[in-house]
Order: sequence, then C-alpha cells, then structure tokens
Amino acid sequence: MLILYGFGGVGRTLVEVVRSRTDLKISAVFDSRGGVLKCGGFEKPEIEALLRSPRGGVSRSGVGSPAALEEAFRCAEVLVDVSPPNYADGEPAVAVYRSALKAGLSIVTANKAPLALRFQEFEGKPVYYKATVMAGTPVVDLALGLRGQRPLGIRGILNGTTNYILSRVDLDGLSFADALEEAKAKGYVEPDPAIDLEGLDAAAKLVILANALGVGLSLGQVRREPLRYLGPRTKYVAEADLERGTARVSPIQLGPDDPLLSARYSTNAVEITTEVNEVRVYGKGAGRLETSLALLNDVLRAARERRCR
Repeated sequence: MLILYGFGGVGRTLVEVVRSRTDLKISAVFDSRGGVLKCGGFEKPEIEALLRSPRGGVSRSGVGSPAALEEAFRCAEVLVDVSPPNYADGEPAVAVYRSALKAGLSIVTANKAPLALRFQEFEGKPVYYKATVMAGTPVVDLALGLRGQRPLGIRGILNGTTNYILSRVDLDGLSFADALEEAKAKGYVEPDPAIDLEGLDAAAKLVILANALGVGLSLGQVRREPLRYLGPRTKYVAEADLERGTARVSPIQLGPDDPLLSARYSTNAVEITTEVNEVRVYGKGAGRLETSLALLNDVLRAARERRCR
C-alpha cells in the first residue's frame, strides 16, 4: 500500500503509472490542503475521481475518508513524496519523513530539499531517492555503484530548464529574455524561478550525488552564481572537487571540444571521476513521466526489500 504525499503533475502521472503497470494499491493521497484515506486501497472509479479533482481539492473529492497523515501510516508500507521543495529548512517533508520512518514506513522521494539539507540524517534508512537527480536517467544508481572507489570529482549540467534557455540562445539565436519567457510559457521554470535561475536545483542535485558517492557535502558549501549568458558555448555547470571539499554552480564558457556541449536543450549530463574511473552519462533530467518511472522503480525496490527483511 502506498501513501502519495503531493498531488500535482508528477503525483497524478505517478498514479496513472502505478495503475497501468502494477497491481500496487494506493491507500491515501494528500495535497497541500489535506488528504483522504481508504485502508483497503482506492478502486479504479475512486482513482478516476481523484484525478478529476482540482489542485488542492483531494480532501473534497468525496473519495475515501478525510484523514490526517499519521492516520494513513497504519494502512501503508511506502510513502511517496512528490511535494514541492523547501530549501530553507526542508519542512514539512523532513518532519513527515521522521514520523513515517518511526512508524516503520519506507520513503520514496522526488523532493530534493530534505536530502540536500539533511542527507546524513536519512542515510542508512529506507529512503530511496533515484528521482531526485536526472529523473529518468539512473545516475543515482551509478553513484551508489561507485562506492568503494575514492571519488575525486563531479561535473555536470544538472538543470534542464537553464540548459534549455542557454541552448535556445546559443543554438537558435533567441535573446536571453525571450528564451526565459519561452521556458516559463512551456512550464519549465519552477513556480519560484530562483530555484532554477539561481542554481538551487542544480546545487541540491550536486549535493545528493556527492553524498551518494560517500562524500558529506552540504548545500551551504555550494557557491552559486545566477544564470547569465556569457557568449558562445555558455553552460550552467555544477561541479565539485571532492578531495578539496569545494563546490559551485555557475555559468561557464566551455571549450569547443568539451563533452558537456553534447547536452542540449533539456538534456542533462554528468561526469563522475574516481581514482580508477571517469564515467559520463547523458539523459533526460526532467519530465512528469520520466520522474514517475524513476519513482516507480524505487517503489518496487522498496517493496522487494521490505519483503526480504
């Protein structure tokens, strides 16, 4: 049984994916104004009614029973967090994770803020976070698979929104202002634009990757410069020297042969260097379906590992 914590675009897509590809049941759904619970799991007509409900309207959908989140813990094994990030203190998600873990649940999340701010607190606990970095591209799995090798550095383009803007300027001749407005019109830019344009999103992903590699980097250690166009081949690069413990997100003019130039528009790319390896990955870093499928993969893994305990 699943609890869905957050019911925006990704949350609703995840419901469709779970319904069409698995026999998992969803027993509770919560949005910003409350939630509903049915311990036996919602049936198809109830799921369809929830999907028809307006944003913030779950508790008034007529489905199940209105409930507090803590009540839902006794009717589920996995909580899936697709709520918006709060980079000030990670709340309310941090408190939700603590309560859910104490109640014996596993956490699957696409919300970067709790891990970017408090990774050490949740490390070693049943918290699964593949969807936090590059969504449909399993770079978190790669980082975890490199543990044991001494990590030296991370370098990448980790925010699809800013890469789209810079690509439209560099490759298609738009002005920076026009490219930004186009990205907003397409829904690429976060409701709080600073999350994308001031490097918070990319910095959070950099922190999560570093910690997945076993290096205790924190969000406050990442120096951030706002997005701007510097001229041809400008990319908004997130990079960390893991030996020195330094990290930054900043616009950089890359050389003409730099492999990161292959990441165009909303494509992401990351290079991870260890004492014995240099691995480079390109792929989709955002999208409702991509993020939902990464969440589903972690949900299935959490369910398997719970059965093996």
